[in-house]
Amino acid sequence: MSIQKVISTSLSEAEMKAILNKIAVIRSDLNVLITLETSQNKALFKAGNVYSPFINKANAAAQAYPEILPKIFSVEEFGKDCDLIEVLTPIQNQINELAKGVHDTLMTAHSDALVKAIEVYDAVKQQKDTEPGLASTYEELSVSFQPLTGKAHQVGVIRESNFSLSNCPAC
Repeated sequence: MSIQKVISTSLSEAEMKAILNKIAVIRSDLNVLITLETSQNKALFKAGNVYSPFINKANAAAQAYPEILPKIFSVEEFGKDCDLIEVLTPIQNQINELAKGVHDTLMTAHSDALVKAIEVYDAVKQQKDTEPGLASTYEELSVSFQPLTGKAHQVGVIRESNFSLSNCPAC
């Protein structure tokens, strides 16, 4: 019998729709966002937060002494880039916190559900010959435990020997 119950909550369909609508509004409000192809991402200098002080000091120098820079250099564009960094950084921090919470909650719900699903599977397996139709349910469920080869095996397949409630660290 399973005893893992890390999370016990739910979201109604109305709540989910309201959240998705709010996310759509945020996406719309963040209309400055771009999406890079992998090759474009690889071609960029990766500045990150480590270089923020350097970038800020260089921007201050460019604003104070624009005459020392080549005419092709746009001090205004550099300033806009720096302003965008300043505005987007706290937004990214909040989104990352939210994404981590969603990820952790989803991972926990998956874990709790898998423990319960294994308990159901064990009961179906034990009783498959006693109830009409249960044998076909057992066959459908047991497909998840069939050994696979090739790419499907690399992705991961449930191995029945690896999943018993006695092996569950949270149970």
